[in-house]
Amino acid sequence: MVQDRLSPPVLLVFLAIAIFLTMTVALMLGPLLVALANEFHTSLAVTGQLAAATAMTWGLTAFLAGPVSDTYGRRLMLLLGLMLMTLGTLSAALAPNYGVLLAGRFLTGVGAALIPANCMATVADVFPPEQHGRAMGWLLGASGLGAAFGIPMVALLTDVGGWRLPFYALGTLLLSLWVLLWVWFPRSQRGQPLPFVAHVRAVGAKRVFWYVLTSNCLQVMAFMGMSSYLAAYLIQSYHMTAGETALPLTLAGFGVVAGSLLGGRVASHPHRLAVVAGCFAAGGLLAALVFTVSLSPWLTVGLAFGVAALLTLSWPVTTVLLMEMAGQSRATATGLFAVSNQLGIAGGAALGGLMLSLGRFPCVGAFCMATAIMAAVIVQYKTPEADESRRHAVVS
Repeated sequence: MVQDRLSPPVLLVFLAIAIFLTMTVALMLGPLLVALANEFHTSLAVTGQLAAATAMTWGLTAFLAGPVSDTYGRRLMLLLGLMLMTLGTLSAALAPNYGVLLAGRFLTGVGAALIPANCMATVADVFPPEQHGRAMGWLLGASGLGAAFGIPMVALLTDVGGWRLPFYALGTLLLSLWVLLWVWFPRSQRGQPLPFVAHVRAVGAKRVFWYVLTSNCLQVMAFMGMSSYLAAYLIQSYHMTAGETALPLTLAGFGVVAGSLLGGRVASHPHRLAVVAGCFAAGGLLAALVFTVSLSPWLTVGLAFGVAALLTLSWPVTTVLLMEMAGQSRATATGLFAVSNQLGIAGGAALGGLMLSLGRFPCVGAFCMATAIMAAVIVQYKTPEADESRRHAVVS
């Protein structure tokens, strides 16, 4: 257990802020795609690959971050992640060309990989098991606030001071949080006395663990395919400016908050996997409608809210499920969960951009629907045995 100087609820607030900033930085490119394409004389599809670049290094680093955290503790990895993400964000603000901006996003991904896994593992350390679902719901809800408030803030700052200003602002906030956590994050931690590789084996030996991660990856592809190109769709289809997309993106982003908080309750439901499978299928259908049906901007945003709520409801459920299977290798499990997320982000941004170049926005919608339905099939038919660990725990 973590011997903390802060009470668990206060520590949860600090961790939620870290998650909020991480998700804002990770998702901030959506409102900037048009401006970046104009600045560097390239296409929307090419600038969309910046998100894939961040996700690539995020996924590769997260695989290593979890076992290191389980072995040596949470504090070092969390502080290192915040500092690297700060440097990557501020270097992107100074980028004179696309190559430097790409390098900054690579570094940002490395730093971001060290944050969510450590935050979620810390929550599992300091809260009792019966409170894990609720606590994870609030923590993951903070990522939704990144979409609801952080991304619209990026859009507004872009309108005020150009595309560089959001990078400067977020870099400053990250540095401030680093200072606060350096002072207040628990110092007296003990890692688990298992070798590095043993933590990976402890969670990776279970086949159902990989089915859960695969379904999560596909769900994130569907979510990112919609969210990465929603702002560009509103700008091109309804002739909105980047600043005018701020309120619509806020409303759509609240879907992530709603889904995460609701998912915290579903995590303790006896039929939680069936609920998740149904939400995946419904979310995929709505994602297709976002980009294929001619509606008013606000009805389109309403559909996007539904997509975000239905698809992200699974995040707390998946996190708690992985924790139940992982035992003492919690950060390893959440690290692999982060790898799954980043593969989904990279796939959603990259393949969404490919679909956009092949058949414009309707193809993006079809891609989102197909990946969400595949995720639903896996959850429905391949993961029910994942609940056995909880049932055995309840019986014993």
